[in-house]
Amino acid sequence: MKKGQISLEFLFIFVLFMALLTFSIRNITFSSEQSSDMLRIQVSEEAKLFANTISNGISQVYAQGPGAKTTEYFTFRYLNDEYFLTKAFGMDGTPQILMGYENGTYVAVLDSANLSINLNETDTEKKNYFWSQSLYAKDLSGNSSIYSPSGVIDNYAGIYINARDLPSTLKIVVEWNPDRNETWVFNSTSGELRININPGG
Repeated sequence: MKKGQISLEFLFIFVLFMALLTFSIRNITFSSEQSSDMLRIQVSEEAKLFANTISNGISQVYAQGPGAKTTEYFTFRYLNDEYFLTKAFGMDGTPQILMGYENGTYVAVLDSANLSINLNETDTEKKNYFWSQSLYAKDLSGNSSIYSPSGVIDNYAGIYINARDLPSTLKIVVEWNPDRNETWVFNSTSGELRININPGG
């Protein structure tokens, strides 16, 4: 009788464990509509964190003055993955990224089949623009000549690249060299984003 009771209790615990495991796997994988919403939130958080990282580097250099330089590293999990971006935003074309500067860093997640920026905070399903304020108050959103590779989407100029060209870890070098013009240069081969600020230029 005792052996049968132990077996029954073990069977009950095993079934409960399997049910919990199945529920967990279903929530972790991105196979349902609900998980697409969760994925969109995670992509959005990474885009905001990416903008924050760049803005923080620029603020630090600006606060230190001419000759200052800083290096940051940013590891991507979602923004360089075409599958995640396509699923999160329901894209029809190639996932692309636009990053630029307007009193702070902006990052836009774009679909090559529908190149438009939606800043609407209340419409989370369509919002694809993420901004982070910086101490360096300068609007560079209309100057496509400082960005390489450059692009202009909805009057926002910036570095315009396919998401798959982002490395797994990006080296971000920000400096204030008064002898050089304002520049933002992305090098996919070396995995570097180099920014020179020039407040007086």
